[in-house]
Amino acid sequence: MRALFPLVLVDQELGHVWKPRLHEIATAVHDVVSAETSFLSHSLAHGYHFELGKLEALDLAGSSITLAPVSGPDGKPVLPRREISYGRLVLALGSDANDFGTPGVREHCHFLNSTADAERIRQRLLALLMRVARGVQDDVSIAIVGGGATGIELAAEIYHSLDSVRTLEPQIRPEQMNLTVLEAGQRVLGASPPEQSEYATGTLLARGIRLMTGSRVRRADAAGLHLDDGQTVAADLVVWAAGVRGPALLSSLLGLPLSSTGRVLVDGHLQCVHCPGVFALGDCAQWTDPRTGQPAPYTAQVASAQARYLAALLARGNPGGPNIPPFRFASKGSVVSLGEDGAVGNLTTRFGQDSKGALIQGLSAKWVYGLLLRRHEVAVHGWGRAAARLLVEKLQRTYQPRIKLH
Repeated sequence: MRALFPLVLVDQELGHVWKPRLHEIATAVHDVVSAETSFLSHSLAHGYHFELGKLEALDLAGSSITLAPVSGPDGKPVLPRREISYGRLVLALGSDANDFGTPGVREHCHFLNSTADAERIRQRLLALLMRVARGVQDDVSIAIVGGGATGIELAAEIYHSLDSVRTLEPQIRPEQMNLTVLEAGQRVLGASPPEQSEYATGTLLARGIRLMTGSRVRRADAAGLHLDDGQTVAADLVVWAAGVRGPALLSSLLGLPLSSTGRVLVDGHLQCVHCPGVFALGDCAQWTDPRTGQPAPYTAQVASAQARYLAALLARGNPGGPNIPPFRFASKGSVVSLGEDGAVGNLTTRFGQDSKGALIQGLSAKWVYGLLLRRHEVAVHGWGRAAARLLVEKLQRTYQPRIKLH
């Protein structure tokens, strides 16, 4: 379907990977190439223009943005600094990892916020496993800070990745693999219903994954993590998944109203407060739900709903006009992957004004989780191409190893 209005997409990367898939790339379960959508080919198929570049400056008065110069891998210039005028501007800049000012985190921990982050984790994980397989070191210790959805999904995928590596390197013994999840709250998946947390906890413990709840990290160093209670968690690889905040870039864009967590403040129509014609969505935007008085959660579900709302709003041609209903969000629940063996979730059903949550677990929950990925691909590519991608993925599993070693 071609755009009904002139549309330019700006991104510093040449392709897009659905963020919930990053943990699969980080654990070598999935490769970047097959998971990525090329902006150039997608723009050609859907009738918009793609411009490669990183946002450098925003001129609210002149309604323009400035893109930083682009250099190649050799450091030589590819594209100069450019200026693009806009009639309407939508900021969808995502988020940065939030280290809460904890000393040593930036220097010694990995993050999982981009494709490059996932690749770095994958390379480090495979290097450690190779060292153990060849007897260079006795064991591998991995620590994940943060027991939310990202941390739990990553832990589950690492477990299955280690299990798969042992089929390729049978000399690695299970007791040589140590995996710990640290959570500052009293339970993992603290934002989910207790029964969802309990199921995830039982599943991870049954796999030999160590869970440390009520554990706050005081500092990180090359040896591992130091906790507030004096304990030390040794780790060869630490992944920080304890939260996100608005991208640091926003603080350099003069004139934008920001929250205490560095996100753009938006009104009921997702328009930046006091900035007509500028909108924001997803992790970089703070929209307050009028029903709860609290900011909406920063999840793919919310971002997707905001994208659909803004697409319809901007297509009307008069986003600031009267009688346009404000954005509203009704959660459909959540599903957290627990690796190949299943998932756990809570689906929300509604009857009139009443809503009810239903716990799903195991393979049925995994089926729902997979359906969410396919729904995203249908939204991005359409039914035909989404079906083709699914078929290619299934065929690849018949001849490719479970772990992508390169």
